[in-house]
Amino acid sequence: MTVMIDRFFGLPQQVVKSGLWKKMLPGEKDLYVFLMEESERLCTRQMCCTDAQITKGVGASKRTLCNARKKLQERGLISCKRHQGNKYMYTICDPATGKPYPGDAKLKIEYVKQSAEKPTEPPRVPSRPANQPPAGQGLGQDSGFHGVPLAWSD
Repeated sequence: MTVMIDRFFGLPQQVVKSGLWKKMLPGEKDLYVFLMEESERLCTRQMCCTDAQITKGVGASKRTLCNARKKLQERGLISCKRHQGNKYMYTICDPATGKPYPGDAKLKIEYVKQSAEKPTEPPRVPSRPANQPPAGQGLGQDSGFHGVPLAWSD
């Protein structure tokens, strides 16, 4: 979530980070952005829209929308089924799987942060600061060391 912009909607980061966004044609981006905004507005990942609604929203032609629908499905970003009256039922898909998100389309998907596995390192042994006694000589035992010497003796 961002705190920089009032009233916004998001796109899955993977669409950009994977390089998919730069491969998409403008009409595909128009349709995808329209669907992501509608998803936020309607609070669902599944919605029914006409080409006229989408054209009014983003200015894409019918041919462009037809091509974009096909490509977004091929890319695994949406699934789409035609309904009566030039309406289409769109379902937003998980870009990582190319399939609709599991569960009810009206329920929020909880984000689970993935832990980045780091190579295992040997345990580090803390180094002893110069003004601490050597290991094995704890408190209560005089190590003979009492800090920085004030004078050197020969």
